[in-house]
Amino acid sequence: MYNNTSRILLIDDHRINAELVAGMLDQEPDLVLEYLQEPGDAVRAARSFAPSVIMVDLHMPVFSGLDVIRTLKEAPDLAQIPLIMLSSNDSPQVKATGFAAGAMDYLVKWPDRIELAARLRAHARAYHATLERDQAMQALAASQAALLDRTRELADAQASLHEAQKMEAIGQLTSGIAHDFNNVLQLITGHLQLLRMMHKQDEKTVRRVEAASEGVRRGARIAAQLLAFARRQPLQPMTIPVDAHLRSMQAAIADVLAGRRLSIASHGDAALAALDPVQFGKNVLHLVQNAADAMGEDGLLSITVDRAPLPGVEGEADHVRLRLRDTGAGMSEEVQRRAFEPFFSTKPGGRRAGLGLSLAFGFVKQSGGQIELASESGSGTTVSLYFPAVSAAPEVSPDTGVRDRTRTVLVVEDEAAVRDVCVEVLRKQGLYVLEAADGETALGLIRQGLPIDLVFTDIVMPGAVKGQDLARAAAEHLPQAKVLFASGFPAGMSDQTGQVQRTQLLHKPYRLDEMTRVVQELLA
Repeated sequence: MYNNTSRILLIDDHRINAELVAGMLDQEPDLVLEYLQEPGDAVRAARSFAPSVIMVDLHMPVFSGLDVIRTLKEAPDLAQIPLIMLSSNDSPQVKATGFAAGAMDYLVKWPDRIELAARLRAHARAYHATLERDQAMQALAASQAALLDRTRELADAQASLHEAQKMEAIGQLTSGIAHDFNNVLQLITGHLQLLRMMHKQDEKTVRRVEAASEGVRRGARIAAQLLAFARRQPLQPMTIPVDAHLRSMQAAIADVLAGRRLSIASHGDAALAALDPVQFGKNVLHLVQNAADAMGEDGLLSITVDRAPLPGVEGEADHVRLRLRDTGAGMSEEVQRRAFEPFFSTKPGGRRAGLGLSLAFGFVKQSGGQIELASESGSGTTVSLYFPAVSAAPEVSPDTGVRDRTRTVLVVEDEAAVRDVCVEVLRKQGLYVLEAADGETALGLIRQGLPIDLVFTDIVMPGAVKGQDLARAAAEHLPQAKVLFASGFPAGMSDQTGQVQRTQLLHKPYRLDEMTRVVQELLA
């Protein structure tokens, strides 16, 4: 704000003129004079002194006053300061030249003291009024920009609220539909069973009943997926190391990618979260399938696990973040708005049901987390899943020696069908199961020092790492872990007889109840 004090800069090569002006303004306390004898320093002096008015002598031997005026006007931060040209020549041509150079006024040396002070005050007031106007306009522009930003924030918040309400409404509707759909399927399957009993001797009818029953089973799977989206599926969460679980799925992920490139990385400390491992694995594979469908054969899927805060929340990294980034075609804004809706799909010909992202949405929300989608047409898609991080459960109770946490079993088997059956049976026993399709993957999991209680491994596997190598690694990195061997070729291991004899061995083919009994005995 203008405080009624005006700073005057006089540029003149004769000091006597400065003394004369100083004497004329001696009785004007609101006018402060600064003198510059070297016109080449005009810009520097003006920036240092910050004058309200500048007076410039037109006739100086080294620098022309007109050049000084032009130089000052060319400086953006000084251009608005009013310039008064001084001359002993009253020629109209001289005045015109000065005005053309940028001067605002003309004084013939020297005017009356009263006139000089009045002119300086008038130009100073006009200059400060211009500054205040510009500052007000800048403040108004800033205020309008802040208002616009706030309006956008409110609009985004309202859009987010609307989206949440929409997804909640869709979830409730989906849950009701799935419930009624299951009732209809139950009615159909009941009558199909009656038909099978009544016509069990008629092979053609039995085949048709079986075909219809398969349709019922497919419908039941869809109903289960709908309940997953609606966050109504039963979950069995347990504390799992997300990065290790992900690496144990590497073979399955690679199968889904069908030759496309894969990168898996983890950053920071071990990331533990309370998740249903089966549903977690299914949802990861759904997202991998989505990425594979979006990419060409030379595509790359990058999966990373780290610790991070929730998006838009300042604070510590209290969530486990799983990111899947593909190099596919990306999504438009319209597609992104609908991406989590069940049965919404952009795939041609209805090749898929469009449940991948909606299932992940329901699972993440039911697990207390958050899911975020970032995509741009032509630039790929990133799906980020955030799960609340948990601290490691206690390893061993000092009083009883009994583990309080869920027991963990690492199943190492190169035959996918055999591995899948073993994993499913062990999980039904309430165990947390990591799986590896080869010795190299299992060795990486063991070397991480994960809380693995039992390594259940085939002995003969493709690759350089065999079952005995895993047993030695477990002894080094997991001294408390037990080892259970399985093999269909015990006679071919004469060089390892000592180690095998010191460890439990299941001969293939083994019964699943026998496997379960041995595992439980070892864990007990």
